[in-house]
Amino acid sequence: MKKKSWVLLTIVCLLVCFGLARVYYRFTDDFRSGNYMHQVPHHAEWEIAALPQEEQTQLDTILAQKYYYLGKGAQSFAFLSQDGNHVLKLFKFKHLKPSWLIELLPPVGLFKRMREEEKERKYLKLESVFNGYQLAYDLHKKDSGLLFVHLNKDSGPGKKVRVQDKINLWHDLDLNELIYVLQKKAVTTRQEMINLLSRGDVSTAIQRVNQIFDLYLTEYAKGIYDRDHGVMHNTGFVHESASVYPIHLDIGKLSPNESMKQVTVYRPDLEKVVYKFNLWFSENYPQYYQELRQAMEGKLSTIFGEGYHVQPLRT
Repeated sequence: MKKKSWVLLTIVCLLVCFGLARVYYRFTDDFRSGNYMHQVPHHAEWEIAALPQEEQTQLDTILAQKYYYLGKGAQSFAFLSQDGNHVLKLFKFKHLKPSWLIELLPPVGLFKRMREEEKERKYLKLESVFNGYQLAYDLHKKDSGLLFVHLNKDSGPGKKVRVQDKINLWHDLDLNELIYVLQKKAVTTRQEMINLLSRGDVSTAIQRVNQIFDLYLTEYAKGIYDRDHGVMHNTGFVHESASVYPIHLDIGKLSPNESMKQVTVYRPDLEKVVYKFNLWFSENYPQYYQELRQAMEGKLSTIFGEGYHVQPLRT
């Protein structure tokens, strides 16, 4: 009887702990220093040249604002500036460093090899993400909406930035100790399409799709491409008083490839983007699907220099 009671109590305790953990993650998104702080080896290639005085002054002014929790993605925690025009991204290292369970393994025999392999795998993933951001800053700054990237920590105390987390707690963070990205605020392509098509503005939606295709062509011309083809969430539009222009939002999978300058090489890559648009339009706005599909055919025929057919999907 006592044994059964002990087992039952253990199960109840485990369920309570699991429930509390789920509540914690739901309400906080697990935003804590252990997830946005990490000891990353210094890389000379990630150093940023000193900004011209005017740009540095602008950067200081932008970072002097308060920042409010916007959400989290696969790579970062995002905070919106007080003026609503900029996004501060703090890298999420939870998925870029070995799991604490792996760290608990004893450093002997098979366990040691498992620890070393996991550490190497995570480090290569981190390097790949950071290289993507550095590549974007060097070659694709405006088209990524980037204002600044800080991938190497600086020694000594620095200026503070004030951020509010998901449960409205304030944190004063030292910018020298942070690894962060400052980017223009953009509306995702998915949301841009919803905003336009929900009011029947098909012509502007077509313009936006063409702008996205042109964005990809600009990248190919520079010998770079994005390994993540999630165009609906991975690209977006910056709305400024005089213009609306597309940018790549998450650029951690941006990679160099000189052969991408050739149409025969970049064509299959662009077709993956076309498929994502084609599928999304057919599923979400079937009433405008044929018009949108035909517009894509026209644009792609111009790009490829020959008649192009976008496969109709069931609506």
